[in-house]
Amino acid sequence: MVKKIADDGTESRERILQAARAEFAEKGFEGARVDEIARRADVNKALIYYYFGSKQKLLDELLKAFLQERREERTTRLSPDREGSRDLPDRVAAQDLEFLERHRDILRVALMEDLKTASAGSGSLALLEHWVEGLADARDFYAQRGYPFRYTPRVMAALYFQHLGPSLLFAAVGDSVAAALGVEPTALREEFLKLSLEITQAHYQAVFGSSNSDPRPEVPRLARERPASAPAPGRAAQSHVDFRPAEREALLAKMLRDGRVERFPLKEKARVALLEHLSGLFEGGRTYAEKEVNGLLSTVVEDFAKARRYLVDYGFLDRKSDGSAYHVP
Repeated sequence: MVKKIADDGTESRERILQAARAEFAEKGFEGARVDEIARRADVNKALIYYYFGSKQKLLDELLKAFLQERREERTTRLSPDREGSRDLPDRVAAQDLEFLERHRDILRVALMEDLKTASAGSGSLALLEHWVEGLADARDFYAQRGYPFRYTPRVMAALYFQHLGPSLLFAAVGDSVAAALGVEPTALREEFLKLSLEITQAHYQAVFGSSNSDPRPEVPRLARERPASAPAPGRAAQSHVDFRPAEREALLAKMLRDGRVERFPLKEKARVALLEHLSGLFEGGRTYAEKEVNGLLSTVVEDFAKARRYLVDYGFLDRKSDGSAYHVP
């Protein structure tokens, strides 16, 4: 029996979303009909418009839930006892592929609609917009586990076109490609995952780690904003060392190779320039465990213990007397 608007509730809303997902998966976005979604959900068509307003809003809501579930799984399924280990990006890549394959029905619909929108040259790309909204959370997720990076144009190009893009495509059509080639889907998937992990490992320092020393600004929508009057956290004043910004940049360019420093400089001016650069890895208002400090510093320097000690000695970080916690003064 068809339900009336007066009977609406969380259960009805969820049934509508599940019915829309099934209808979109079967017929695509253009072929899906609100009448049929209402029939599948056993609700009045007016209730769908009451909750969502349009068929497009239904798809937007499904995409929002899709990406929220992805963020939640990333946090809960990665074991805390292994956080900070160097294989974290590999494990995230493997988990993301498995998640995308599980949701390939809605993924195919969203990709098709984004391609149509892009070819028409009008409107925003729904899947892309929802992905961008989650990028700030992703940056925090990695930073808290010892993998800080900045959203420079180079990082964004790698993230979308060499990490997310291929995974989206494989999740959407991998089985079809395997069938066309006459190979087992599991064999093709195994080789794709190996290639994905190779790219992740290659980009670990060359792209993401080195973004911390990239002088170019972050992309506008994702740049971390600070009040114009507030100094950047961790930039302690060193009155006995004076150099111009151009000189500082020249010293850093000489020390940093692919975003990393092999050994600490002997001259104090270069050392202070490096410490100022390293201090930018830390956020004001946060307390860091020693393991977190080590993880952040190890993305740039080999001898993170020395870097940690110098940051404290020069006043860029404060440390509790027992060494259990650090913070930006």
